[in-house]
Amino acid sequence: MVNKKTMALMALALIMLSGCSRGFRASEVKDDDLVEVSYEAVDQLLLDLREPLPRGSLVVINSLVNVGELEQTLAFGRIVSDQISSAFHRSGYRVMGMELPTEIFAKNEAGILQLPDKTKEALNNVGAKAVVVGSFAPGYNNVYVSLRVVDIASQNVISSTDYSVSMGPDAKVLVKKPPAPAPAKP
Repeated sequence: MVNKKTMALMALALIMLSGCSRGFRASEVKDDDLVEVSYEAVDQLLLDLREPLPRGSLVVINSLVNVGELEQTLAFGRIVSDQISSAFHRSGYRVMGMELPTEIFAKNEAGILQLPDKTKEALNNVGAKAVVVGSFAPGYNNVYVSLRVVDIASQNVISSTDYSVSMGPDAKVLVKKPPAPAPAKP
């Protein structure tokens, strides 16, 4: 027969275990302030410039692409590139958004990455001094972003920065692929 002390201990254990099951919740990842993070990234790019980029110069900002699918830019890549444009503008640069090919650099005969002549010509025609390119990779708890400022004349990377953004509810929506369009009815 079970004595009163054993019954009391079992009841206490059940109460404690049931309290844990209701009270334990995995902590939800909170979103970072995406605008603040984008502005800080531009501050870092400007701080780390290896060649002069005079204020007032035209900087072309390309949409960030998903490293998993380079032909695809999701809402995350478009909004971050827009925020980067705003940050460059606030820092005294003229900015222009331009949908450049996702594979903006091509290898020449020597195997060196360079801007294709057609892209370089388009950038020179608008008087651009530099182009900002970047990519992002959604992870489980973060979206990882890599940005580069490329001098158009020399085709050298003159600044780069990498950072991550917490994968909170807003970031999850922004990196989500849009649904495929419904097939047309015959």
